[in-house]
Amino acid sequence: MEKSSGEKDLVTTEASTSELHEISGLKQADTIETILDLSSAAITESSTGNQLSESDGNQNRIGRILVQNGNVKIISKGDPSPSDTLYPGRIIKNGDQITVGAYPSYISFVLDNENSIVVIYDNSNVQVVINEANNLFKIKYGKMHVNIRPSSKFTDFVSEHSQARVEKQDFALINLWIDEGRDQFVTIDGRANVKNELSGLSLIIEQKQKLFSTNIGQLIWSLANESDFVIGPKTDMEILPLEKAPAKKVKPIQKIEKKVEKILDTKPKITLAVETPAKPKLPPKPPEPTKPKLPPKPPEPAKNYDKIRDYDFNIASEIIRRESIVTYLETPLMGDIPVYYLPDSNSNLVSSISENEKFIVYPIYRFGFVVVGRLGTGQLGYAEAELIDFSSQDRLGKIIDLSKTRFIIEN
Repeated sequence: MEKSSGEKDLVTTEASTSELHEISGLKQADTIETILDLSSAAITESSTGNQLSESDGNQNRIGRILVQNGNVKIISKGDPSPSDTLYPGRIIKNGDQITVGAYPSYISFVLDNENSIVVIYDNSNVQVVINEANNLFKIKYGKMHVNIRPSSKFTDFVSEHSQARVEKQDFALINLWIDEGRDQFVTIDGRANVKNELSGLSLIIEQKQKLFSTNIGQLIWSLANESDFVIGPKTDMEILPLEKAPAKKVKPIQKIEKKVEKILDTKPKITLAVETPAKPKLPPKPPEPTKPKLPPKPPEPAKNYDKIRDYDFNIASEIIRRESIVTYLETPLMGDIPVYYLPDSNSNLVSSISENEKFIVYPIYRFGFVVVGRLGTGQLGYAEAELIDFSSQDRLGKIIDLSKTRFIIEN
């Protein structure tokens, strides 16, 4: 159910059975955007029928269930077994471990005094821990959609090798996919700071941006696609066979033979003979003078790639840092760009730049290659200059001129 940003829903637990059926009928791919006005005094419960049966006096209470569907279980601290008796309005306790089964299972809940909405989708395992410093979501695996409202606390989403933080008084609308190989964060709106715990690299992502955090310490940034904004199953379109129309009977064209009488040509044939005069013989051409043979070119000296790389990645990089020489933020021209260890396409690959990724170009030009790097990681290797979509026409020319005059390798 969608609400405009100016409206507010006052949620009470006096809902009819038909309304609860309508809520539970939501599908996983529906976008849930809710702005609530909740307080501990706004919700009351009783113990009869379909009404709620828990007391607001529970000191461990941190939120309330909004919608629950399918196979969802919650394990609270001190309980011997998980609870699967869930319903809209049920209390979420501090430290609850929430496990969501296969599609179309999911659960959504609201945090007390924060009005932040959390949706946990199928095949997920998340623990919610609230303390004085932050609202913490420990994610073993799965996918989430969160609408974090301004708060007096940090809001942290922590996996095995990543951490995404929403600062105090910030808001964020984020989709999260937590997997074994890499974690994906998509900022639909607002902003968040994502850190890779293995390498210590961190990067702020803002509206309509996407970031991968890998299990080898990388942060890979790109612009988000429309498909990244919706969490849901991808269904293949079923193409039904067309009904065959009855074949029309086509009568073959009957071959009509006509007898054509040959008319004898009675006119006499006249043959004209044209004599062409013989061409006069031209005098023979004088022999062309022989061109002197040029001396063979001396062989080019072998390129010392190891010396070039050592200079570019040590001396040249120190000059750039010390003299604050400008580097450039560019994007690939088309498709992914391979990054080589040496300025030679026959050398080893060290990495690649994805199609929508922004990367750093250093003003160091060698044999058609430039030195490139990622945000936060520094220099990676060499990429072919013709594969880069430079943001201005004369930028490559400036890089070549600066490289020739400033970064000279002495023999």
